[in-house]
Amino acid sequence: MIPEEITEFFKKDGGHSLIVKGEPGSGKTTFALEILHTFFEEYDVFYLSTRVADEILLNQFPWIKDMMKVKEPKKRGLKREELNKLEGLIEEGFIEEKVHFEGDEAILEVGSLLPELEKLYDFVESSEKGRVLMCVDSIDGLSEKYGIPAEKILFTLQKDLVESGAASIIFVLENSGFDGIEYLGDGVVELKHEPWELSWKRILYIKKLRGAPVKQSKYVYTLYGGRFNALKYIGKSLDSDRASRFDELKKFVKEHFACDSLHLIFTKDTPPEIVHMIILSLIEMTEGGVFAVPPRIYPGSALRAHSNRYLSNKLVRIAGFSGEKGDVYLEGKDAYIELAQDILEYQLGSGDTLVILGTDTLIDVYGSSLSVYALVERIKRNHRVVLISPESQKEDVLGIGVEKKLCLSALEGIPIIKTQEEILAVITEGKNVRLVPMM
Repeated sequence: MIPEEITEFFKKDGGHSLIVKGEPGSGKTTFALEILHTFFEEYDVFYLSTRVADEILLNQFPWIKDMMKVKEPKKRGLKREELNKLEGLIEEGFIEEKVHFEGDEAILEVGSLLPELEKLYDFVESSEKGRVLMCVDSIDGLSEKYGIPAEKILFTLQKDLVESGAASIIFVLENSGFDGIEYLGDGVVELKHEPWELSWKRILYIKKLRGAPVKQSKYVYTLYGGRFNALKYIGKSLDSDRASRFDELKKFVKEHFACDSLHLIFTKDTPPEIVHMIILSLIEMTEGGVFAVPPRIYPGSALRAHSNRYLSNKLVRIAGFSGEKGDVYLEGKDAYIELAQDILEYQLGSGDTLVILGTDTLIDVYGSSLSVYALVERIKRNHRVVLISPESQKEDVLGIGVEKKLCLSALEGIPIIKTQEEILAVITEGKNVRLVPMM
């Protein structure tokens, strides 16, 4: 998905130029190709690479095959004023690197001095749809090849093709520190990435979009599957009749966390409905009864209402405390007695049973001196155990040793799931919630 601001920018009447900056590996080429692909049906699109052969590009991005076909120009008389000036500078020797001499004679072929640029002009002239969107990847590459300042090339294409020819162009800059050229483009986007545990943290910054509103200036994105995907998440309470569909998240939980003990850790910016749905998924995959000391993020009244609504066939017992109603009341005197094996057996029966422990609630009820570790060790002899903790609780207070750990957080509003093997982003597509690897 391309950010809405970018698609609206190119949909505006007339030609528009977008400068794309970023360090190597940030996904500039993938981003540019994704824009071309987005408009492929309604625009004539063309990709010009100065670094990579077409065959290599097709191997890396097989989905761009149709975009690589070049039409024969129809010569509609497109003005080439700035291009002629640029070629004139070469002819006159002001730009010397690519003027060839044989003896004392300069060998020049008008119209082939800058063949890559000529291709762009020809393509604009060959347009059948009346709207053209092209990419030059990269301006730096052309600058180095011909010894022409990048600003001069960009200025030439901006004046002739964008302003006079009403074509839209994406200019890729390999040198992300090249700030002096930004004023020439109608829009500027910068891609930044950095290592992030097992994966990459990637952020797109919209720095300028002339004449177009920018509702959101930062986007988390991934390059998973060789596609650029700006991530979006719209949260909806499970109480709403328009609640999202969490089928993919439920499947993920069932495939990865059928274990004897799990520690679920969440940060304060984790959307509550993500925590809620993971807990409900753990309950759903349990064949026998479930007993819960609910964490603050999922009060007993909400857990009971959701389990009755979505899992009406499941036996779910809730602990009550401090005035909160429940099936078993915790007085806060001795956790080992109040959550003893015989009490849990009476509530749950035998077989595949699950005990959910909100560690923040346990410490509120029994005090920080409670050894959660000792309590868990007792309970997990006969039941599966899921611990749920806010990240703010110190690990040395919890002292937990569990089979698996699942961490939930958010990055620029996008829910993030971290396991010991991977990092996944939670996004919404319509009513569906999907998981996307952070790559």
